[in-house]
Amino acid sequence: MEFLYGLIPVAVIMAAVWGRIQQNRNRKKQEERRIAEFGMDPLKMPDAKRRKQRFDEIRIYYESIQNQLPADRIDETTWNDLDMDEVFYRLDHTRSFIGEQTLYAKLHEPDGKMDFSKWEEQLSFYEKEEKERLKMEEMLEGIGKSREDYYLPTFLLNAQNLKIEHAALYRVLQLLLAAGLLGSIFTRHPLVIAALILNALVNLTLYSIAKWKYEVYLYSLGSVKQLVGFGKMLISRPEFNRLFADPETETAIKKLEPMGRLIGNFQMRKRGVVTGDILEILRDYLWGVTLWDITQYNWIMRLLDGKQKELLLLYEFVGQVDIGIAAASFRKSVPHYCVPQFTEDNRMHMTELYHPLLEKPVYNDFAPEKNCLITGANASGKSTFIKALAVNAIIGQTLHTCCAKEAYMPAFRIMSSMAVRDDILSGESYYMKEVRYLKRIMDALKEERPVFCVIDEILRGTNTAERFAASEAILRYLEKESCLAVVATHDVELAAKLSGLYECYYFDSSIREADVRFDYRLRKGIGNTRNAIELLDSLGFPEEIVRDARSFAAAGTPLV
Repeated sequence: MEFLYGLIPVAVIMAAVWGRIQQNRNRKKQEERRIAEFGMDPLKMPDAKRRKQRFDEIRIYYESIQNQLPADRIDETTWNDLDMDEVFYRLDHTRSFIGEQTLYAKLHEPDGKMDFSKWEEQLSFYEKEEKERLKMEEMLEGIGKSREDYYLPTFLLNAQNLKIEHAALYRVLQLLLAAGLLGSIFTRHPLVIAALILNALVNLTLYSIAKWKYEVYLYSLGSVKQLVGFGKMLISRPEFNRLFADPETETAIKKLEPMGRLIGNFQMRKRGVVTGDILEILRDYLWGVTLWDITQYNWIMRLLDGKQKELLLLYEFVGQVDIGIAAASFRKSVPHYCVPQFTEDNRMHMTELYHPLLEKPVYNDFAPEKNCLITGANASGKSTFIKALAVNAIIGQTLHTCCAKEAYMPAFRIMSSMAVRDDILSGESYYMKEVRYLKRIMDALKEERPVFCVIDEILRGTNTAERFAASEAILRYLEKESCLAVVATHDVELAAKLSGLYECYYFDSSIREADVRFDYRLRKGIGNTRNAIELLDSLGFPEEIVRDARSFAAAGTPLV
């Protein structure tokens, strides 16, 4: 028996050693995963689907601050026209919810006039110093992407409105609970015990109600500790301090450090509840009877009062680090990229440009001296090309990265009028909606910042004669303003009439063995290829339809 008792300490030590070995193995495995994922397309990573499922939460930070952003940010029309949600997913190699939220917000605010020199130093560091980058990624993953945490910006921006009311009542109930507990111990009187039980039930009920109402904010509080811890790590190590620290951030971290410790202790139990730990759930309700969480929550709220500025500064600081690692990974994942050069005129010059969402892109050069009209057959690549121009203008001014070999452009405001649809609920017609889209571009031209606008099939929602006249008037007006306009159109007649004012480009197509083929190469000039009828034929429409269509077209009926 004594021998067996002697084995207990050995077993405990062996269990601890085995636990440490498993922990190291898991850490090594996670490190290998991070190494493999750096430079990988995020759309091909295991959590790509989950990212789309939590998209409403990702938007919370942007929606909270959008009214504070400048008026020349990317508006929702342009964002949707350019499929920027998908572009965001392609760029989102972030490791924390903070990185995701700040990346989404940053893509809405292009600013080619900012100083990107420190940004480039940081991206170079991420690429060359793998060991240090992996340490950062590990800590960012520690902040994590729990669904509740995405509400932290709402909490920080509205902390003064999120205090639990009737704090004095909870204090009285706590004192009554303590008095009832002592009274039941010393007197053991049935009425005292009954009063204690009733008090406990009332407390538990009030706690459950408060938890239901404030739970998401209680859980999101835990991220503050990790925010402070990550920031402290970056400013305390000399190799990081030079690249990342600034006086404002250092001051913010020092102010928030005591509160981070308090919240960390509070959060340990909350994490256990979220993961379904039975002991932590029981402990949570035991503490709920004491109303401790409610009073502590209000205490934290008082500590937060006046420190929202520091917290948001630290939030954005951590987000920028996460975005930087994502940008460095994106650069490694694409066929080629360049750092854009920002100019003072309204000219754009792109060499071997491509759209970041294309897996096998065709590269095109683009260096117009003035506004442009792009013609071409259906599905020849016009819309994709003008989207590529606008998307690269956005990521060039936000992530200092363009999908091209060379990129020169001014610090444009980017706007579009492309994916117009009828709005059945509002009763607004296609044409009316299209006119509103174009009007907002006209309004933006009055502002100081030059506008880069891309327009797909201008005024297609009205009859041919009026469309031609109105389109010509709008395009002549744009030519006089401080902007670069790139307009895709089927109207080769319009392109021919304006060829003296606008540079003309086109995409071509060819018919081979009853199939329409495209090379997606941008050419100078005006395209005259029409393929609407050939597409009907290649897709197997009834022969009678194809024959009649050709006959009507030959007779001059404007079907295409």
